[in-house]
Amino acid sequence: MEFRHLLVGALLVAIPLPRQNVNMEHPHEIQVQHHLSPEEIRDRLSAPQLQKDAKDLAELCASIPVDMDSVKQGLLGKEVLEKLKRVEKLSKHVREELTRASTP
Repeated sequence: MEFRHLLVGALLVAIPLPRQNVNMEHPHEIQVQHHLSPEEIRDRLSAPQLQKDAKDLAELCASIPVDMDSVKQGLLGKEVLEKLKRVEKLSKHVREELTRASTP
């Protein structure tokens, strides 16, 4: 048992670890990660188009259960599929904007 521990320890020491590549001659090139304040995030998310897209997405999502009731009855309208595509498109856009707003 001790031999196994010794072997594992030797392997851990022998395996080269990745090194952080920092140019110490030019420390100003090292970028410090900047975390956005809630105010900065709020400012980025206040765009009128994003607010409109989020509102449209909420309204479309609220109407889907009614559409699913008609699908259960065997009625699959073209507008249901178009609505679901619109939900996908809007949700992707809103997600991308939220991601962009939360990264410096």
